[in-house]
Amino acid sequence: MPKDFLYDHESIFLNDVALSYDFIPKEIPHRENEHHYIATCIKPLFENRNGKNLFIFGPPGIGKTLAIKSILKELEETSDEIIPIYINSWKHDTSHKILLEICNLIGYKFVQDKSSNEIMQEIKKILNKKSLVFCFDEIDKLTNYDILYFILEDIYRKTIILITNEKSWANALDLRLKSRLYPELLEFRPYSYEETLDILKQRLEYTFVPNVFEKNCLDEIAKKTFELGDIRAGIYLLKESGEQAESRSSKKIILQDVENAIKKLTEFKIKSSKDLDIEQIELLNLVKANSGKSASEIYKLYNKDISYKTFRRRLESLQDAKQINLEEKRKGNQGKITYVYFGVSKKLSEF
Repeated sequence: MPKDFLYDHESIFLNDVALSYDFIPKEIPHRENEHHYIATCIKPLFENRNGKNLFIFGPPGIGKTLAIKSILKELEETSDEIIPIYINSWKHDTSHKILLEICNLIGYKFVQDKSSNEIMQEIKKILNKKSLVFCFDEIDKLTNYDILYFILEDIYRKTIILITNEKSWANALDLRLKSRLYPELLEFRPYSYEETLDILKQRLEYTFVPNVFEKNCLDEIAKKTFELGDIRAGIYLLKESGEQAESRSSKKIILQDVENAIKKLTEFKIKSSKDLDIEQIELLNLVKANSGKSASEIYKLYNKDISYKTFRRRLESLQDAKQINLEEKRKGNQGKITYVYFGVSKKLSEF
């Protein structure tokens, strides 16, 4: 057997979670200045004063959301007096949906049959016991701004962070709202080629066993990523190159794997971190049509030239996205079998 042959129990992935768009590394390279600026806007909250509001803009895929999530995670881990609230306005696009999500985040469950105004009156009593950082990502997807007026008028100590790809969005904002927000402006500029390469190296080290990429492979991925100006494309290429190698049962990722991954970019549409990519949607539709079957049965129906390990990772990514549920059951002499169900079974405590 060739020394670079990958056996069934082996994988070149150490931690493929690091290739998730929602993964937050311990350190975010080349965004130190932006991180510091955001932190200064939040700093007054530690002294029980109002923080500064912030408007963040810049092209997609250059780390705006990642930088904010990193700071919010840090706040969550280090302070009991400041509550971080992150809202994706693409998913929660009305004030009522946002209110329900805020209730979910703070553990307030008494929302049934209540109007938005009734919920506002209830939760402001809870929110005003602490300081808050509200982050509205993809703010341009919001259909109305009642929630912003509520926060500005009824919440005592807060920083409001608005994120969008388009600087022009703020220009069209209602003057009354703009004058009340009075936000600081922070532009995220695209990464240079060297910065792009450095970021992809970091993700590679988190994800793969050492020395898995042959010479020039990472350079090719970095070049394509820099050309597209979107780090998410590079993350996709790292993952797809690895899966190409595993489909050949190879311990090495070669240039052909990278070239095949780049070809697949034409089929791949990068979406919101809360959305699904094309492969996930295709697999989700297959699960929906075969809900309740075993993972091995669905794998046979999948009709893709990938290893079973890669297939399982794709199933698990759908479970992480709360689209499907995987359940292991013991079946006689066959041992444990994984069954796949469309949708997610909620625990009683989650309702």
